[in-house]
Amino acid sequence: MARRGRAETGRDDTSAAPAVPASELAAAADAGHTAPGWLRLGRDGRLTAYASCAEGLVRWTESAPGSDLWQGPDLFPVRGWAGRFTLTQDAGGFVWFAGTRRREGAPGDRELILAAQYQTGRPLGDWRAVGNPFPEPAREAGPAPAPEGDPVVLPDGAGALHVVATRFGTGVRGRTRDAKGVWGGWTDYQGQWVRGAVVPLVTAHGRAEFLAPFRGGASYWSQDRPGSGFRWLGRMQADAVEGSYSSYETGPGTGTYFWRHPADGGVIAYRPQAPAGAPPALMPLGGAGGVGPVGVARTRINGYDCTVLLQRGAEGHPEIAAYPTHGEQYGAWWAPVGERCAGLPAIALDARGSVTIAMLDTDGGLRIARQDLMDAGLAFGPWRQVG
Repeated sequence: MARRGRAETGRDDTSAAPAVPASELAAAADAGHTAPGWLRLGRDGRLTAYASCAEGLVRWTESAPGSDLWQGPDLFPVRGWAGRFTLTQDAGGFVWFAGTRRREGAPGDRELILAAQYQTGRPLGDWRAVGNPFPEPAREAGPAPAPEGDPVVLPDGAGALHVVATRFGTGVRGRTRDAKGVWGGWTDYQGQWVRGAVVPLVTAHGRAEFLAPFRGGASYWSQDRPGSGFRWLGRMQADAVEGSYSSYETGPGTGTYFWRHPADGGVIAYRPQAPAGAPPALMPLGGAGGVGPVGVARTRINGYDCTVLLQRGAEGHPEIAAYPTHGEQYGAWWAPVGERCAGLPAIALDARGSVTIAMLDTDGGLRIARQDLMDAGLAFGPWRQVG
């Protein structure tokens, strides 16, 4: 069971008391409330896993780098929590969360909220409301609905924080807090027929970009440099399963985007910033029958820089594949690596550089498996129940 956080004078915070049955965590994950990239490595070398339940955010934390003893699950209650969230990590190791909560009196009775975890294992900062980017009523009578796409946060290298949300039929809107902590107004990024959340990416140098998907393709927006505004750089044409996008920096300043083809669920890779003289191409990577976004990591296998993909397969089991980074033409071969999971599995490198995969089992328990570094290939040790 998750341990409940105590409320402090009207704020949502954490402490410890039994609260959420593990079965509720599994049900929330299977309902699609698992955030892509929910396993993160902190600056102190400890991994942290995040999930959602009806009352708020749930967290497990390694007790020490590389340990199979974890603390949690701990519950961070959020009043009016809508259930879904996204997260990202900045260059300083801070983990940023974006979600939606219901609040009477807010535009449309809903508002976007942000919080940050500044140190592994410590309480989250206060949830801060940043407003509703779509306060106008829908074309039909009634209050404005919540944005269809989950809000995302992009912390850039200049210290600015960008929040971007979407609503089908209205478009993409974003708001920026500058390095001095001053919030600007909402900016319209067009895209009236956007479907689902934008797909964010922040490079190691701090430049932020995102794709805004629509039926049959996506628009590409990017900063010219950290701290600048976003500029439209064009669109690509490609069919994709809605909600199946993910992204990763696979080279210095170069992002690769992944999604699923609607014909068979196979994974497609795409780089908007192709090498000079080469047009951007759609590159198939197998994985037919898989569901949801793939998890992505990079590591060296047999001395080669490789991109590792993790998915929930057609039968609900985690499946993994690897290929030489930017060598999609060689294809990828998928293999199952565990029992059936609830929601999406997650992948990250631990403090030793081992590829670590995590899943919630069908009972809501957290399990992890780590790469065996004594093996020259990509082999994993046994699954461990850690939460």
